[in-house]
Amino acid sequence: MRNGLDLYHANMEGEPETLTIKQAAALLGVHPNTVRNRIKAGMYEAEKVITEHGETFMLSRSELEKRTPTNTVPSASHSQSLPIVREVMQSALEPFVRELGEVREELGRERERREQAERRVEELERRNAKLEPRESPTPSPEASEGTTPQPEREAAEEPAQRPTGVAWWRRWFGG
Repeated sequence: MRNGLDLYHANMEGEPETLTIKQAAALLGVHPNTVRNRIKAGMYEAEKVITEHGETFMLSRSELEKRTPTNTVPSASHSQSLPIVREVMQSALEPFVRELGEVREELGRERERREQAERRVEELERRNAKLEPRESPTPSPEASEGTTPQPEREAAEEPAQRPTGVAWWRRWFGG
């Protein structure tokens, strides 16, 4: 391993003769991991050097030009095909995007309906709480006199009695 500053020489055009992995990846139009994998696979010869940021690989520009596969070098035809690919993708995705918008609108309407139903349930529970008879803490006059209610009257009042503290919809639907 050598010092990275010794290897960083420029050619006549002002471009460095050696490149870091990041620079090589930018030049080739690939991800830096692709360059690392190619170094490990032996496609590129690189020298490990110590830089101010730690160890890194330095590749010679001529090495990249000689050994780079042809499909990774950006070309004019490749850049011209991008708008076509973009149009094809947009036309393929357009129905899905439209359907997604419709589903979002429907979801918004359903959310509003649910909120209205919840508000209505709360209102009905409040009304029901007002209508339910409350047990009085004081004994009735009949109980204080020692008289017992008549069996006919008990049977008639039984269905009218409601348990307190239970919501109407729980009594109605069970639960």
